[in-house]
Amino acid sequence: MRSISQRAEAGLIYLCVFFALVTAALGVVGIMGVRSATTVSEKIVSDQVTTATSTAVAARAMDAVYSTGEQILLSSDPSAGGRPGVLYSQTIPASDADLAALVRLHAGDTAAELLGVSQLEGEWASIRTVLDPGVIAELTGPSPALANSLTAGYTPLSAHLNDLLSREQDDADRGRAQAKVTDARTIWIIAFAVVLAELVTFAACVIGRRQIRRSAEPEADQVEFAETLQLAKNEEEAHALLQRHLERIIPDANATVLNRNNSADRLEAVTELRPGSPLSRTLEHAEPQSCLAIRSARRNDQGGDRARLLTCGVCGDCPGTSTCTPLTVSGEVIGSVLVNRPTACTAADKVLISNSVSQAAPVLANLRNLAIAEVRAATDSLTGLPNKRVVGDTLKRMVAQAARTLTPVSLILIDLDHFKDINDRLGHPVGDQTLASVGAVLTSALRASDFAGRNGGEEFAVVLPDTDDAGATVIAEKIRKAVSEITLPSPDIVVTASLGIAVYPAHASTTERLERLADAALYTAKRSGRNRTEIAVIEERSPTAGVSL
Repeated sequence: MRSISQRAEAGLIYLCVFFALVTAALGVVGIMGVRSATTVSEKIVSDQVTTATSTAVAARAMDAVYSTGEQILLSSDPSAGGRPGVLYSQTIPASDADLAALVRLHAGDTAAELLGVSQLEGEWASIRTVLDPGVIAELTGPSPALANSLTAGYTPLSAHLNDLLSREQDDADRGRAQAKVTDARTIWIIAFAVVLAELVTFAACVIGRRQIRRSAEPEADQVEFAETLQLAKNEEEAHALLQRHLERIIPDANATVLNRNNSADRLEAVTELRPGSPLSRTLEHAEPQSCLAIRSARRNDQGGDRARLLTCGVCGDCPGTSTCTPLTVSGEVIGSVLVNRPTACTAADKVLISNSVSQAAPVLANLRNLAIAEVRAATDSLTGLPNKRVVGDTLKRMVAQAARTLTPVSLILIDLDHFKDINDRLGHPVGDQTLASVGAVLTSALRASDFAGRNGGEEFAVVLPDTDDAGATVIAEKIRKAVSEITLPSPDIVVTASLGIAVYPAHASTTERLERLADAALYTAKRSGRNRTEIAVIEERSPTAGVSL
């Protein structure tokens, strides 16, 4: 199942692709629109060309009227060749029709352009007046005066037509050129806008994916932390994981895990403190209630610009700002996690801290319960000493270590004398108290490197690393005398012990043989009168005598 960040990233990609396609489609539509506008412009230019053509046709028709009229007016026989009939039946009507068509083409022009058309109509009317059919019919010979009047009327008309024709042609050429330029420029602008939009979309996609991945980093860190936390072998490793995780996800953070020691009612740091940390001093005699987060069972913030009404006894002296979050499991606060940094944690940082602590708390509680269960499984409940299984494992480990370092290891087996009499005469509670007292004696009489455990019943075992038979004898005698000083409710019963010593490698090369020889020495002490210490002896035997102890 994909994570939220992966789904968000896929959604962003789909959105950007959609936007890119829409942008491209808009670009195509825009270019098509430009092409359509260009077509309209070309139509307008075409209309201008049509107007210019009509103007030219009208000019030719009027030229024909002028030429024919001039011939008639200057001819000695005006009616020769039937020219007046052609003039009034064909040439003038054709000019009238061409002029009417030209006027219609200019119907939508501006007022200034319409004024020019009206002027053209007036000039044509003056020519029609000179060439009045009644006047022409009365001519019997040349009429220079009328010819001059015709020329005087035609000259401005011809100039006007030429000017109109030239202007229409220029407008058509200019409109065509402008349409092409506008078309090209608009297409380039649209193409540039589309490319720019595509680039912006691509950049937004890249930046958006980067932001999503950056935003997803805390989620990925939390998943990695939760998975790694399940691999922790013990509380110490879990505490270190929590510290490293917080210092990785919170910039410039210094994280410290604090543990509530209920048996000693102490608050102690279970992760390494940085050199010079004020916590070294504040935690020296700190109680759990010294931490305001533990006392209130909720997050406590210290430092910053705003002074607090109550200063935490643990982190109040820390520089910068501190955020302390309680480690709570099933409503019980088992410790707290202190995050110190130069500036205040953001709201997002505090959420990350809270989530991390919430993930770690049950795991730490389970590891603690597991450690307690392992200790109880390996500890004799009556004496508080390790049980027989741990004694065997420890002896094997110390012998293996001695074999590597070429040093001796001594095993002392201890058995209380007449312990059955104590139980029978004084009762089992006194017998149990006696065993517990022996356990206390062994704990106080031994060195820090030595090991003591209960083998079961009234028998105990002591393993002494780097100790030969002479050193073991001294310690055994110290134990024997301390046992004899245990007092019982009945003055006529004295507690004594018999002890047997065997040394590796002087007496045995294996743990099994070492135990047998120590047990044999103990039996010798019992047989020799009890309340004494004996050292194992290796007897020389003939090859046919069998295997010796």
